Amino acid sequence: MAIGVVVGLAGLSACAEDENQKISSIYEMKANPTERNKAAIRRQLASPDRDVRATALNALVTLGVPDGPAVARQGLEDPDGFVRATAAKLLGDLADEQDTDALVLHLVEDRDPIARQRAAEALEAIAGPAAVAGLARGLADPIEAVRLAAVRGLRRLDPGYALADLARLAIEDPSYDVRVQAVRALGETGAPEAWPVLEQALADENEFVRAATAHARQVHARAASRPPLVAPVAPVAPVAPVAPVATPSPTPLASTP
Repeated sequence: MAIGVVVGLAGLSACAEDENQKISSIYEMKANPTERNKAAIRRQLASPDRDVRATALNALVTLGVPDGPAVARQGLEDPDGFVRATAAKLLGDLADEQDTDALVLHLVEDRDPIARQRAAEALEAIAGPAAVAGLARGLADPIEAVRLAAVRGLRRLDPGYALADLARLAIEDPSYDVRVQAVRALGETGAPEAWPVLEQALADENEFVRAATAHARQVHARAASRPPLVAPVAPVAPVAPVAPVATPSPTPLASTP
């Protein structure tokens, strides 16, 4: 029995050593990106080890291979959450708006919390109305890190989009980090509906939330009184037509005697 355990542990150790060698080899080939080396990296996308697949995926996309975006999108469908999280991060770096829907789907439905978090961060990087709407759906995630990424993304892109949800998080979220980010986002809206929430958050049990709220109230006051970025242009009165100027007839020259 003991011999069997020893043999099993030795096998696991050898396997881990083999995978570490493959990962090191991928980094070496990435540093010398010949076509042959890129092809060898690509073959590692089919490795049974998730760390090897994730390393190969990251290497190919960051090398800028022509089908890099397609490789990253394929990585979103990997059976392992770590590889999906790597793919989501890479798609955020590429910031192609056509990937928004797929990332929203993973933010809402992926079973791995790290993949959901990376999807939220990628949506922030991509931006656009669809990304904002997707981030709002991440505010109800059961995992703190995912909610935090969603709040931060909304704060940067459009803090007024999900005002009611942000107000709820500012008061009720169990994570003080999320409450801090929520009050900051509310402050930047300048919306009248945000002010009572900021007043309530001043009594939060956490000192960091109270400090963030005090600053958010100052930001809110400035945002609420901020003039429009472009001042309205007064209508220009029509210009009266100019009467034509009469041209005098030329005076004939007197003939020289």
